[in-house]
Amino acid sequence: MKKVLSILFVLAAVLFIFSQQAFAAEAVSLERYLGMVREGNPALRSNLRSVEAAYFGVLASVAPQRPSAGLSGSASYVTDQRAQTAAGTVSDRNSMTYNTSLALTQRIDISGTNTLDERQQILFYEGQRARFDDNVNSLVAAAEKTYWFAVWARENIALQNDVLRQRRENNRVTEEKYRQQLVPRLDLIRSEAQVVAAEALVTEAHAQYRNILSSMTALTGGIEVVPIEEPLLVPAFDVLVSMEKALAYRPDVREAKLAVERGKVVKRLTAKGMSPTLTGSVRWTPWSDPWNSSSPQKGEVGASLTLNIPILDGNATRYGVLNTDRLIQAAEANLQSVENNVRMDLTVARNNWEMAEALEKAKKRQVERSDEELRITELMYNEGMGAQIDLINAQTENQQVRTDYLNSIQGMYTALVELHKAVGDYAPNENGTWKEAVTRYGKGK
Repeated sequence: MKKVLSILFVLAAVLFIFSQQAFAAEAVSLERYLGMVREGNPALRSNLRSVEAAYFGVLASVAPQRPSAGLSGSASYVTDQRAQTAAGTVSDRNSMTYNTSLALTQRIDISGTNTLDERQQILFYEGQRARFDDNVNSLVAAAEKTYWFAVWARENIALQNDVLRQRRENNRVTEEKYRQQLVPRLDLIRSEAQVVAAEALVTEAHAQYRNILSSMTALTGGIEVVPIEEPLLVPAFDVLVSMEKALAYRPDVREAKLAVERGKVVKRLTAKGMSPTLTGSVRWTPWSDPWNSSSPQKGEVGASLTLNIPILDGNATRYGVLNTDRLIQAAEANLQSVENNVRMDLTVARNNWEMAEALEKAKKRQVERSDEELRITELMYNEGMGAQIDLINAQTENQQVRTDYLNSIQGMYTALVELHKAVGDYAPNENGTWKEAVTRYGKGK
């Protein structure tokens, strides 16, 4: 008796913990859940910070194109320096010299490298933004599939509980018949085995539901949520399926195109490796002692232009151009591969939708026939006109076709999500251009 009470106490504690967890979780709609994923998913936050880093990296990379100013100073102290006096004698004395200067330097672009370098840096940022948009498209699609899997899992719990209810009722009828010696003990054993199997399926269904809820929590960044109470109805087709739309709006296609464009700019920039450089500077010396210990001397302003013309670079420019040329070819091949994948994704997703739609209709007819068969078989068994093995077969088949029908509806949701993902519907609605970045981030304040 004590052992039974201990088991009941443990079960009550477990149920209390699960009920507290369910109470703490927030019931959310699909739109609310996807918004929480976009805002709170740590992987997306990490990717977004990388995009911001790329933006400020562009601003930092163009800093050498602007004038630079610097203040410098130096001092020296020499002891026992020998010096000749006006009288012609030699004496030892200590000597100190110092000077300060202010310099303004500007690198003058006479070969057009600054423009090319800035352009390739901007294209790098836009590529990073396109990659982020592609991550959003993939992750939000995965989040929606997880949401509908949770709804499916909850419906599956209800289905398996209904099957368990049927098995228990049939077991009650069998027990009554056994007490009346209308059926052999074998029928009772089979009936009890059916109940045990149904209980195991209910336990499994609950575990699946909890696991899916854990996945939902991970996608939101740790916020516990559950889907709002809604049935898993047959979804309506709400996707504009167009290859042109997919190629135009898929962020992975945009990223591949930007990689090709950036490669061409980098090749032009690399080809200018032997271009001459011109640097201008203005220097002013406000303090100096002795007055002529620096150049320019105290109170003077000096200006200079320095022209550097490379003669040999060890073939660095030549092989650099060949390197970037091969990278362009690789980027062009990757673009073609991405476009082919888009076509394949769209075709497969469309075929999966058509298959799921046809499967749902077929399974629905099977469920209708199986329900009627089970109803007649149960009636005949309860009236003593049917064999138990026929009832068990009818129950097993009915459970399977009902589960298959539920799975077919879930397959329609999965196919629909894949169609939305294939045309880029989950990606942010933006061009991801540098102009948008300047508006979004500004100067970093």
